[in-house]
Amino acid sequence: MKYGVTFRVIGAITVLTALIIISGLFTLRILQKDSEKLTAGIESIRNDIRSGKWDHASETLHDISKDWDSTKKTWSTLIDHEEIDNIDMTLARLKAFLEAEDTSSALSEATMLIKSITHIPEREKLSLDNLF
Repeated sequence: MKYGVTFRVIGAITVLTALIIISGLFTLRILQKDSEKLTAGIESIRNDIRSGKWDHASETLHDISKDWDSTKKTWSTLIDHEEIDNIDMTLARLKAFLEAEDTSSALSEATMLIKSITHIPEREKLSLDNLF
């Protein structure tokens, strides 16, 4: 009887550990997929800025902002809210620079936005650096 309880406890711990690992992998996949989608749009904005297509860049930013509004609802349950606030602020600055047609500042903010978005899945990835 004593061994039955021990095996049940070990089994429960194994199942819980597996669930934690699976949920972590699922979370990482969500972050990566969303990050790739947002980054592709921002790359399009960077290309438009370089080409002087300010109206198209603004339209693309508007679409990205809509996507971000739905994405951040999911991300807010998964990551630090400070990261979300940083992305919101960078989007606002990018919008202002697009309206002013300020090439260097808009490119800088777009690059910063890409870095902010792509570093989140990297930071959440399970690695020895993240554990210790």
